[in-house]
Amino acid sequence: MGNFDPRVLAYACFLAFIYALLALGASAYRQVLDDFAAKDVKLGEDLDISYDPLMMVMLGGIAVLTVLFTWIALAWSEPRIELYVVPLCLLINFMQFYYRMYQQRLQIKTLGVVGRTIFEEGWRLVRYDHIHLVEVEHDPVWDTVVIYYTLEANATGKDVVEFRRRLTHPMCKELVEALRTRTDAKIFVKESTKKIRPEGA
Repeated sequence: MGNFDPRVLAYACFLAFIYALLALGASAYRQVLDDFAAKDVKLGEDLDISYDPLMMVMLGGIAVLTVLFTWIALAWSEPRIELYVVPLCLLINFMQFYYRMYQQRLQIKTLGVVGRTIFEEGWRLVRYDHIHLVEVEHDPVWDTVVIYYTLEANATGKDVVEFRRRLTHPMCKELVEALRTRTDAKIFVKESTKKIRPEGA
């Protein structure tokens, strides 16, 4: 275990606490804004939820780095504050990323889908009856679903908006099934070989 020093760990925890105030404080502020936006999300009951697989991979990477740096800090010949701080800060980042992944989940509801990406400020509210076209691309790691929809039922073609989302393979099947049973939109599936076929063909 090396030379573990509780006093050095205490100093490292203090530095990590300051870092946590900055990192988690920003997330808490964003959550206040999200709570106001969530009041307008009224698309029926929840059927299922999906998380971004890229965020899941990033969380796995942060977890591996946390374990690695914890081992390095404990195996080092002498206690060092910076070696103790790194795994603590990585653990804080893990919690922050997990929280953001939860907030950015795709919600499949009875009347539509709700979600957003990490770079978007507001929610995407996509009603099933406003969807005109769906493209599904199957890849070895994850699937990508692109939904083309309009904000208003009587909108024209120039008002079409694109909503792109990464999904795991099982959740992609769930979303496509929900779209197939609740919308008349055409669903095109593109395999990893770039061959495009209509859903059900």
